[in-house]
Amino acid sequence: MDIKLLNNQLKFKYRVSAIFVRNNKLLVSQYGDAAYCLPGGYVELGETSEEAMLRELKEELNLDFEILTFAGIIENFFVNFKEQRTHSIDFYYYVRLVDDNDYQFIDYNRIEYDKGKVVHHNFSWIEVNELDNIKLLPLVVREKIKKYETNFHIITDC
Repeated sequence: MDIKLLNNQLKFKYRVSAIFVRNNKLLVSQYGDAAYCLPGGYVELGETSEEAMLRELKEELNLDFEILTFAGIIENFFVNFKEQRTHSIDFYYYVRLVDDNDYQFIDYNRIEYDKGKVVHHNFSWIEVNELDNIKLLPLVVREKIKKYETNFHIITDC
């Protein structure tokens, strides 16, 4: 069971996101018409954030990853695309493929069947030094990725 709650006033979600950089390019997924996000998803009840990170990458990319290091946490307060006030806690991890040769098997237009729901992923690579030119959500994570920072803790406010 995904850790997310919704009432009339507020949505809460506990997520993980992967920072996968290869050859100074970051793997991102298109989100809506003009935004991007990092691969990842909800943590399930009884699961650690590290377990969730590896599971989500397997589900979304069908490849095996390993965690290099913990990057940080973003506590994000925002209004989502459905106009819901949202409180999100997201753990970020730098990751890499277990077998670097699997790079050639990345499916950039993958269809995932997630708990009975069909999810279309549109992955692409963005040069790390070009992150300011795209809308990577949340926006505050761009500077951390560009500097390869770790152990950050950011609280945003809507």
